[in-house]
Amino acid sequence: MSVQIRLERYEGNPILKPKKDSAWENLNVSNAGVAIHDGAVHLLYRAEGEERRLGPGSWPVTRLGLAISRDGFNIDYRGPDPVLDVIRGEPNYEEFGIEDPRISKIGDTYYIVYTALSRFGAWGDKLALATTRDFKTFERKGLLMEDIEQRTSGLLPEKINGEYVLFHRIMPNAWISYSKDLKEWHGSRVFMRTHIGAWYEKKMGIGAPPIKTAKGWLLFYHGVDRNNRYGLGIALLDLHDPSKIIKNQEEPILVPEEDYEKEGFISNVVYTCGAVEKDGRYLVYYGCADRVLAVAGVSVEEVNRFIGL
Repeated sequence: MSVQIRLERYEGNPILKPKKDSAWENLNVSNAGVAIHDGAVHLLYRAEGEERRLGPGSWPVTRLGLAISRDGFNIDYRGPDPVLDVIRGEPNYEEFGIEDPRISKIGDTYYIVYTALSRFGAWGDKLALATTRDFKTFERKGLLMEDIEQRTSGLLPEKINGEYVLFHRIMPNAWISYSKDLKEWHGSRVFMRTHIGAWYEKKMGIGAPPIKTAKGWLLFYHGVDRNNRYGLGIALLDLHDPSKIIKNQEEPILVPEEDYEKEGFISNVVYTCGAVEKDGRYLVYYGCADRVLAVAGVSVEEVNRFIGL
């Protein structure tokens, strides 16, 4: 009998809520990229407050805040100001905000791929990159694939044949591309696609950057059905060719069931940008209804059975 993975919600969810006395994050906090640094889980989370992109009634401006948890569940530190804020001045590719970061550590550097928002283009969504080594100072590197409007992207936390590997989404499918310098890209192709009748039939993309195991790259991904309900899934990618799917569980591992997942800024959303392995469990951090941040987990032992270890 095959192992079916289901995430177990933390009983203290949600772990991060809007901060009512802070104008830049008093509306929504969600969709955190995560990494373990100095033994603690660092969360770069998407935050929205009072400022609107184009005046009253328009979508809120997004920023990235920083929270830190030693045990992966309880927040020990939450920064008073954004760590990555919008760029002021003349209209630019980040004028409306930055959101949905995904963090991949390569060498001693954390690479943060995020969505930059502006008025330019049909939707105004472009991929951008920032780096840090200590989560105290951050360096913007500019746009990735600046000719394509897209989002939902992150780097493999290891080079393959000396090249960076980028997972991204050109609607509605998940793509993979390669680059030696993070500027020129090649080998672009779909590696996961939607299927009519599946829980990911409308659109899909990666969730957390893949986590390396002895059997392959463990991928937590997301999908959306015809009723715009989000879900999370799990798959295993080949260690040497991550465009190859070794195993994919057809049933979702998490769907909106709790009130905080079904009702919020956008209804029926569970969406992850980051997961870590900590204390014998994989912890998956996910935004709920675009309003709050939660965490759910599964034991490493159970996942090992799923992947055949």
